[in-house]
Amino acid sequence: MPYNFGLPSYMAPKIFSTQKTEEYFITTLYAQHLIHNRVPVIGVEVCEDDSNKKADSIVKLENGKVVEVQVTRFTLTEYLNRRKIAENKVDKIIKEINKIEKVDIPINITFNAHKFSKLLPNSNKVYRAVAQLIVESISKKRSELVKSDNFITEVVENEKLNDYIPLITLQRLPEGSCSNFFGRDNVFIDLDFDNISFTQKDIENESLNIFNKKNNGKAEVLLIWADTFEILYDIKPFADSLEKQFENSSFEEVYFLKFHNRLIFSGQIEIAQFKINRKLYE
Repeated sequence: MPYNFGLPSYMAPKIFSTQKTEEYFITTLYAQHLIHNRVPVIGVEVCEDDSNKKADSIVKLENGKVVEVQVTRFTLTEYLNRRKIAENKVDKIIKEINKIEKVDIPINITFNAHKFSKLLPNSNKVYRAVAQLIVESISKKRSELVKSDNFITEVVENEKLNDYIPLITLQRLPEGSCSNFFGRDNVFIDLDFDNISFTQKDIENESLNIFNKKNNGKAEVLLIWADTFEILYDIKPFADSLEKQFENSSFEEVYFLKFHNRLIFSGQIEIAQFKINRKLYE
């Protein structure tokens, strides 16, 4: 969604304030999963000492059994770095827009920017050209923007830019809404993060990184979680990579969970499970 009626997504408070909060929350989700599958859980506790691959938390069962759990996050570091670069470019574009003209209505601006985010020279001259393009587009379509919050798309005719920005789409934000794009001063720009995001290699590298860090630890269960927003909603490539990586791990069971780590969102928690050992709970 390009906008919401709460906080801008990048400003929304996160669910977790500390690592221990994260470990407790994720383990509680795992415990609820067990309860749903008729395992008699009676409590969850966070371990104070989780050094040297010790358990982060434990799940207590009615039969006196204690299941030790490790918790970790699937973080696509390179993707997040690339996204930070894109946001830095947006900030520079907005500075140039403000030098030309203050935008007086809140507008979402989107363009297919795969080449832009990766290859366009990082120069003030380029940012001024992009800013001028945006200001001219808003001015030309102002009457339509004021009347409606429909998408308005134009082909970019500027020969110096259209190889990098083939299309520009404008949308006035509905009254009372906030953009989910990065920006400020009524200008919010999406550099088409889907096209500058992660690759299959990024996923495989992080799966291997988690395996190397967590394998041969003292816990029986590993819980890996990811922010739905950061993995672009699709659990399958991550689950497939993790399943392959952890097929012969030291853990009895491994889970991958995804959900929104922002309080303004609500949504389904998805769980993928690899390695199953029901005897663990007997």
